[in-house]
Amino acid sequence: MGLELDALLRVLIAALVSGAIGVEREFHGRPAGLRTHLLVGTGAAVAVVAMEIATTHLFADASFSAALRMDPARMAAGVITGIGFLGAGTIIRTGDWVRGLTTAASIWFVAGLGICAGMGLPILAGGGGAIGLVVLTFINVLEDRIPSTSYRTIILTVVPDRREAIHAEVRRRCRRAHIHSRLVSWELAKDSDEARMSLLMSYWRSVDLIGFTEELAGIDGVNAVKLGSSV
Repeated sequence: MGLELDALLRVLIAALVSGAIGVEREFHGRPAGLRTHLLVGTGAAVAVVAMEIATTHLFADASFSAALRMDPARMAAGVITGIGFLGAGTIIRTGDWVRGLTTAASIWFVAGLGICAGMGLPILAGGGGAIGLVVLTFINVLEDRIPSTSYRTIILTVVPDRREAIHAEVRRRCRRAHIHSRLVSWELAKDSDEARMSLLMSYWRSVDLIGFTEELAGIDGVNAVKLGSSV
């Protein structure tokens, strides 16, 4: 009875730290929220403590101890591997836009916390949970302050006879705005008096994309400008 009560305490610790991270994910409206994180973390702890209890009882019998070789580390590795499939289900990709990577990582993370709690390491589980909450809650503020390179596509509908001049002018204006541009493709229909120019733009500082698009639309020979999705 005492062994099972100790195991239950470990499971409760896993539920506590996993639930705390689940609340943060629920607050931000992520696809895997409180219930998912609670079940993953608690389930991982249950699997580990059940393995430990079973091993203790079986090895108490000399006949079993001579025939069986149980390794709790294999149980933990199996839990981590299985959770990877669950986390992959939270990742959503629409075109070039990806969402759910952080939630997938948090599911994998709480499984690790559950394993720690299940192995009787409450300080490690609690400390790890605190670190996870700090990462999910405060690091996004730091991310906003770190400049990162952004990529956008832009499509210009132009007069075919002026395409080379327009391309040169677009590159000149991109350099002036500290934007790197690269021509991706030309499209010219046989029975059309218009051509489509596709460019990939990259920049790392704040850029007024709407104003820059309007500026390109004012170039002589440009009939239309379309700002594509981020890459």
